[in-house]
Amino acid sequence: MNEIIQKLTQVPDPLRMIIIVSLPGMGKTQVAIRVCQVFLQNKQSKKSVIFIEKQDKLRDVCSELLRRLSGRHLSERHDLVSIAKRRLKELREDTVVVLDNTEEIQGKEFDDFAEYLLKYAPRLQLILTSREGVGLTSPRVHRVSLYPLDSNSSARLLLRLLQESIANSEELAKKLSELCGGIPLFLVHCACLLKDGFNPAVLIQELRDNPIRLLKTNAEQVYKELGRFLSKSTENVIGNLVRVSVFPTAFSGEDIAFLFYDKLEAETVKTEMVKCSLLQKMNNGKVILHPLVRDYCRAERKLLKMEAVGEEAQYKFNHHFLEVLQCLSKQFISKESEKAISTFRNKKANIMEAFKNCLQGKSSVDEQEFGVDVANSDEVMDFLAKVLSPPAECTKLYQKCRDIAEDSGDQKRLADSLNSLGFRRLCDVAHRRGDRDTLEMFQQAYDIRMTLSEEQQKCETHANTLCKLGLCYSLQVTRCSYLKGSELIFSLK
Repeated sequence: MNEIIQKLTQVPDPLRMIIIVSLPGMGKTQVAIRVCQVFLQNKQSKKSVIFIEKQDKLRDVCSELLRRLSGRHLSERHDLVSIAKRRLKELREDTVVVLDNTEEIQGKEFDDFAEYLLKYAPRLQLILTSREGVGLTSPRVHRVSLYPLDSNSSARLLLRLLQESIANSEELAKKLSELCGGIPLFLVHCACLLKDGFNPAVLIQELRDNPIRLLKTNAEQVYKELGRFLSKSTENVIGNLVRVSVFPTAFSGEDIAFLFYDKLEAETVKTEMVKCSLLQKMNNGKVILHPLVRDYCRAERKLLKMEAVGEEAQYKFNHHFLEVLQCLSKQFISKESEKAISTFRNKKANIMEAFKNCLQGKSSVDEQEFGVDVANSDEVMDFLAKVLSPPAECTKLYQKCRDIAEDSGDQKRLADSLNSLGFRRLCDVAHRRGDRDTLEMFQQAYDIRMTLSEEQQKCETHANTLCKLGLCYSLQVTRCSYLKGSELIFSLK
């Protein structure tokens, strides 16, 4: 807000037109209203202020402007646009006109109208709020993009809205602020739900697991606003939004290049979406899609008529980042281990998202098998066991692989998955004390492998199973177990 006031009052050459652009629910209207209040409360300012609410046509805007300026209502048979131009050109006092939510009326006619006012109405300053930029370009036009509130600002807003009407308000506000994506309208809806008795734990769980379902059932206005906002975009823009929505976090043009024809197309798409406020620029040079827009594009691919586009993008994403992981695991055992670890940390969110996509219940059998096989490969298993943090995340991954392999009935994959899960548990537990569950995992993997063909037994994974099973027996407290472990270890020689 301060930036807008400064631009409109700077000396010399105050700007003539400010356009406030953002996603729905970000507070464009409230910012514009607050700017009006500052001008009206400033006794030294002699500016008149006119606020025009959302209108469906440019003629309606002009009709309302003329009514506010002259106190008279002109019928539709008049050329309202031309009359408004003339009346604004003849203004004798400095006037700020706010046109709220102009996205419905923007286009060539609106751009021509605004350009005329910039040229011939020197006493007029315009403030527009919109979900998209105008086609008019001029040094006298300034664009202000509203971005999501940070977590601290979101928490403060929630606390003001809740007014301590909920137990543990501060702790609750902190959790919700991290889940609402910094959209003021969504924060307001969450506060209203809580004040009306909605269970805080259920609200947090739904925001974390399925925010779009929560929007549909309990914040329909926000859901519909998102839908209307996206429906106004071109098919090409919607397709590109669905493509980049596969990324869980911020990304660069280079990161998304595999989704497009080449790097030039990727950079062009990214730049256009930043220009339209669909992507937010980060301090590290990357951009990010708002979490609610991302989740909407994922959940409503069918509604957006982009199912095939989304499925293709997700397939490319999964295979690209799991292949990156395979390369890093090979690099890890070379002289570039530190570089492999650093790269993995930078790409961890995308790699784990690819695993999640492949291993979820609704994925195809082929995708599930691909994810399980990548996770169980010897280099990847060893790499993840050492670098994936927290360790519980690695254990959870291999538990999922084990469950999928068990349900599929594929004995080889089950033996591989048991070996991987046992190895992960061995890293956590069995090096400190004997762990019966881990021993049983290796024993089951060994027993299954022995039922397979001789060719399938001659592999590094089976050798690992034998070695770790022997180690587990050796860690048991009984002399019999120790001798059994020694026997298994020596059988490898």
